[in-house]
Amino acid sequence: MKQIRFDAFGPPSHAARCCEVPAPGDPSAWEVLVDVEACAINPADLAKLAGRYGERPKLPATLGLEAAGRIVACGASVRDLAVGDRVILIGNDNWCQQRRVAASTVLKVAPELDPLQLAALKVGACTALELVRRHAVLERGSWIVQTAPLSSVGRAVMQIARHDGLRTLNIVRRPDAVDEVKAAGGDVALVDGPHMVKAAKAVMHGAPAMLALDAVGGDGVARLAPLLERGGTIVNYGMLSGRPIELGCDEVIFGGVELKGFWLTHRLSRMTLAQRNTLVAEAVELLRRGVLSAEIAALYPLDAIGNALRHTDEPGRRGKVFLLPNGPIARLSTSPGNVAPAHL
Repeated sequence: MKQIRFDAFGPPSHAARCCEVPAPGDPSAWEVLVDVEACAINPADLAKLAGRYGERPKLPATLGLEAAGRIVACGASVRDLAVGDRVILIGNDNWCQQRRVAASTVLKVAPELDPLQLAALKVGACTALELVRRHAVLERGSWIVQTAPLSSVGRAVMQIARHDGLRTLNIVRRPDAVDEVKAAGGDVALVDGPHMVKAAKAVMHGAPAMLALDAVGGDGVARLAPLLERGGTIVNYGMLSGRPIELGCDEVIFGGVELKGFWLTHRLSRMTLAQRNTLVAEAVELLRRGVLSAEIAALYPLDAIGNALRHTDEPGRRGKVFLLPNGPIARLSTSPGNVAPAHL
């Protein structure tokens, strides 16, 4: 069986390697065996390979935060799952051809849903749901300010916000991203810089936001604070710039701005099984209704992991890069993002 492993931290495309390992074997009573159909590659996967993630695994290690697949065997005590069921794998370490996991760590989904879209729900959509719907009570018409709107989380934020009747003010770092953000459903897109705050306030017409979402860090965070109401919240969930967050003491003391961090892995670990399944099922339902859709950049086999990781790390990349551990998969012709280059 093929599996992606790494023996040392370093540049992701050099650290990861495709290995032949023993097959996981038959499931025990409460387990299922899953053929992994698709895995999405996320910035957190790259951070883990580089040794910059919140948890440093004991080496050698495997990785892969999200995946979708089909059950090929069930343990004798498993009652609510059957061979052939399509599932989302909730646990980690999914970059391999097969997983033998506890039945409680998969979620059954409708067979007609696109496996690529399903494989991108856990990180992007679930993070976006937690950010948009759990951190502040937002009335219809309220603004959400965000950086990194073209990331998987940022796109999901725009999609969920539009569905919930909220407006997004999206801060980008390059002028050519403005039209792309608007095409992706953002209400307003502005290029960051010294004049951004004035332009943003003019667009918001005196209706400051209660919530700002940041995945970049650096000095741009300080420019989010003036766009918030007193007592507003900035939630940082990413470190794309690689720089420390800058936020003025006056904004915190006199403006009452609160800065929080959000880490999905930690959040999921504190949920009950029912809460976790409810969150993922919420994302699946929004996918089924056409609210959520991840843009697809490219598809790679496991043994092209170096190329896949280099593609993921390209500046200006549009859409997510996926691994197909067991080769090409059947997709509906109407699947969102169906036009994607294949590297198989």
